[in-house]
Amino acid sequence: MKKIAIYSLAVLSLGLASCSDFLTEEPQTSQSNELTLGDYDGLNKATLGAYAPLYAYSWYGSSFVLGADLRAGNARRATLMGSGRYVMEYNWTYNESATSGLWSYAYYVISAVNNVINNLEGKESTEVTAQDLNNLKAECLFLRALSYFDLLRTYAQPYTHAPNSLGVPVVLVSEVGSPARHTVAEGFDQVVKDLIEAESIMEDGYERAGVTDVYATVRKEVIQALLSRVYLYMGEWQKAADYATKVINCGKYTMFTAEEFGNPDTWGVNTATEGKEVIFEVYGAVSEEYNPYWEEISDMVDPEGYADVAASQDLISLYAAGDVRGLMFQGAVNPDSGEPYPYQWTLKYPGKQTSRPTTNNIPVIRLSEMYLNRAEAIVRGASISGVTADADLKVITSNRGAADVTATVNSVLLERRKELAFEGHYVYDLARTGNPVKRVDYDGTESARNIDFPSYKWALPIPKSEVECNPNMVQNEGY
Repeated sequence: MKKIAIYSLAVLSLGLASCSDFLTEEPQTSQSNELTLGDYDGLNKATLGAYAPLYAYSWYGSSFVLGADLRAGNARRATLMGSGRYVMEYNWTYNESATSGLWSYAYYVISAVNNVINNLEGKESTEVTAQDLNNLKAECLFLRALSYFDLLRTYAQPYTHAPNSLGVPVVLVSEVGSPARHTVAEGFDQVVKDLIEAESIMEDGYERAGVTDVYATVRKEVIQALLSRVYLYMGEWQKAADYATKVINCGKYTMFTAEEFGNPDTWGVNTATEGKEVIFEVYGAVSEEYNPYWEEISDMVDPEGYADVAASQDLISLYAAGDVRGLMFQGAVNPDSGEPYPYQWTLKYPGKQTSRPTTNNIPVIRLSEMYLNRAEAIVRGASISGVTADADLKVITSNRGAADVTATVNSVLLERRKELAFEGHYVYDLARTGNPVKRVDYDGTESARNIDFPSYKWALPIPKSEVECNPNMVQNEGY
């Protein structure tokens, strides 16, 4: 059998990602890697191209985000009117032939940024400074860290439960081979190492030039925000609080008001309005090579689209009267009977244009998460001078029309569930905190209504093709 590394195909296709709506100038896509990476301009374009797969269907473009809520109970399938998608996620019926498609996209990004990181030496010139190269390297280190972090959350047991269990291969040089899996702890160590280096070498105030949406590219506070999240997942409470504080205190972001949060135009269309909540997002464009088109997240949650993924009553019932987050759902009427369907769908992905299929800017990190990270870290033992967990929660509730909340571990986790619903968090919050899935509004396979923790199911199976092609690849337990 021919042995192909998990990333070998990505090496061959470096630079082919389309960025036509993301750049002011389109990259050349027919160059060899040697030419593409031979000077700063090629390295710069290759770096920009590495952002594109984040919008793929299997990543932030749809299933990575929606699957987190379908598996955990914030979402349910609209079985009376959907297209039949998302059965696997809803019922936890994963196997090695039917699993998350994140693997190939994430390792494509890892391969692309590895090639940039490993080709920066000697590229200084009269026009290109060492800092210019460091800024590129910092972007690539962030993208590699984000890719590994999402891979670990998907295909491995949570760090807080089994740090010495099998994680994913940590590959720092893109070359054909058969890499073995590293432990979860080794994977997280690499994520942190990459982010710390990125933070240290990126220029203060750096923003990528020549892009349509700067909020969809890496800046120093984006790196710091991801560090806060990663440390939260590791149970490093003080570090999670410290990095959340850096982002909160940078002064570049303010909370959506209740009126803004409840306006669908805030979501998908103008998500990253300057000075507002979104710290990092994935930019959606019609011309993007990785555009999921009819399977983009908006069609999955639109009653006039595929409508497969609706909100569960388990989630909707959590919002008290006056909480604007409880108004961020829409219903639909059966045109044949004139009766309303028994579902409601999130309004967080309304689309950026009226034509179908549409696109969205998909928020990945928001300021509200930083307050929630810090509040949780404080109630678990962290300390920030002049800051209380109650005050951090009040920043959230006061901007959502909700009642004040006394901070406990459980109340903070509940606010996370309500605030970050349909943004790709809930199943991973359950995993890192060791909580089982318990669903009431659920009509799938009965054996999957409740998912115990611990269980082998929290680590999804490695794709069969990878196991067959790589003799050093070990499949996850249970598959």
